[in-house]
Amino acid sequence: MPSQQSLPIFGNSANRGHMPELLMISSHFIDHGGGLERVADDLARRLAEDGRFAVTLAAHGPAPSGLAYRTLALRASSIVERLTGLPLLFPHPADLFALAKAVRKADVVVLHDNLYLANLIAQWVAQRRAIPTILIKHSGWVHSPSAVMRTAQSIANRLVLGPSLRSATRCVAVTAAKRDSLSHLARGRNIDVIENGIDTSLFSIQEVERDIDVLFVGRFVVKKGIGLVERLAAQMPECRFLCAGFGPAAPQRTRANILVVDRPDPAEIARLYARARVVVVPAHSEGTPLVVPESLACGTPVIASRQAAHPALPLAAILPIDLDWPDAVVRQWKAAIAAALAEKADPHRLHKAVTDHFSLIATAGRYAALIEEVVGVPYALPERRSARPEDSIDDIASGAS
Repeated sequence: MPSQQSLPIFGNSANRGHMPELLMISSHFIDHGGGLERVADDLARRLAEDGRFAVTLAAHGPAPSGLAYRTLALRASSIVERLTGLPLLFPHPADLFALAKAVRKADVVVLHDNLYLANLIAQWVAQRRAIPTILIKHSGWVHSPSAVMRTAQSIANRLVLGPSLRSATRCVAVTAAKRDSLSHLARGRNIDVIENGIDTSLFSIQEVERDIDVLFVGRFVVKKGIGLVERLAAQMPECRFLCAGFGPAAPQRTRANILVVDRPDPAEIARLYARARVVVVPAHSEGTPLVVPESLACGTPVIASRQAAHPALPLAAILPIDLDWPDAVVRQWKAAIAAALAEKADPHRLHKAVTDHFSLIATAGRYAALIEEVVGVPYALPERRSARPEDSIDDIASGAS
């Protein structure tokens, strides 16, 4: 890493001694219910509390109240997401102008993925103004059974996502598997790996009755393995299944032993983990999704696909997946669930494995160091300044700071 003296000075306030303005852009605010949104909220909150940066999070949808950072709310149409489960959003033109203005004020722009039009436009504006960007890739290759979708994804990767990776000041992948799936698009550009941290003050062991036999948390789409859960519920009528999430492939609510919880908030998700006897993660993923360490932090055993497993985490079982779910694969998962329900896990051992390897404080610290590196000058704050939750889109768009 180059010395601080040799780093270039970017942005608007780095050479004026002011607190650097950090603009973070996510798909939605935390109340949307997705894992990416929880990661963005955790990181924005931790960086705001750290006191070295003035943090603004721009995202689609109305901003919840009481956040620890400033917000810029973007209106958008989500009809494609509702119909297909793909997170494709079309922002309101007026809000894109407000976003561009916020980018021009920023000293650094942190992009949570480059799947969204707002993120790509923000990156383009930042590049034209020589404002550094940090691109955090939460997604890799998205598995699809459709040949048309796979072809469209390949074209988009080469025409849009690849150039976006190569033009970012720094690129980060949240798992090594995601980095590896993107390396051919980066064409030699280094992609750092910073795994998502877990807020163990929220996701922790609770003294509650474990009255859910099998828990699934995630989007209700094919690649997350929701089809397996329905197959298992049909074959294990003695077990109580609960599915928490949202998406176009929601389980049928007519089955007596499947309950569905729509878009639970983080606190409710933590309670569900604590109530579960075992969590299943049959996802076709590029690395370990948040569900795995969050469940373990709550002391709950996890059965995961080989793609979702993590070498540092103690899982009850690691199993193959096939999104057509042939009988042989379903039988393996059924047997693993029965074994996990029959065993008594040590919740404190599971929790400790997460605190040892998925510290949110350590993750935020790595991002803070990376932000200081690309801005060029560390900002030493003698007295911590709190972000102003009341700041709104009108303040930011009009140039208030």
